[in-house]
Amino acid sequence: MRLQLAIARWAHVLSAVWVFLLALLIIADVLGRTLFLHPIAGTKEILQNSVIAVTFLQLPLAVYSGSMLRTTILLDSLSPRGARMLRVFAWLLGALLFAAVAYASIPPALAAIRLGEYEGEGAMRIYTWPVRCLLVVSSVFAAVAYVSAFITDLRGPQGKVPDAPKPAPKSLAGADQT
Repeated sequence: MRLQLAIARWAHVLSAVWVFLLALLIIADVLGRTLFLHPIAGTKEILQNSVIAVTFLQLPLAVYSGSMLRTTILLDSLSPRGARMLRVFAWLLGALLFAAVAYASIPPALAAIRLGEYEGEGAMRIYTWPVRCLLVVSSVFAAVAYVSAFITDLRGPQGKVPDAPKPAPKSLAGADQT
């Protein structure tokens, strides 16, 4: 599981760098449009594909760290055994969901490779197969992460799973010091 977590962290770092580069692209495109009346070709297509890629790169670490969106109002009202059963159901449902996404994404990814599918016209063509393949791989990885969380939950003491990382403490500069 350490290797899986390390890979998930690297995927998360890659997605953060990708977002930073996208921000630079957007700034350059806006400046090009405003100052030179000439936008950067393909910006729309790059952004369109990148949003999907960045989102799916972040999935495994979100599962491993317990950061996936969840509502605890029901979980908090259940007994420890009931809460564990609900978590186990959620882990299995998440694994099935992302396995189904991966399975359903394989034919379009293979077709994109075979056809050389791209978006954009003219000077800039963005091939879609890298993002389609990334969607398959990261969905499989997210499903594996859910299965790992399921196993960890079953083995954990009294059904406890590792807590999500705690938020950073507030700085003293913003705190009320009265």
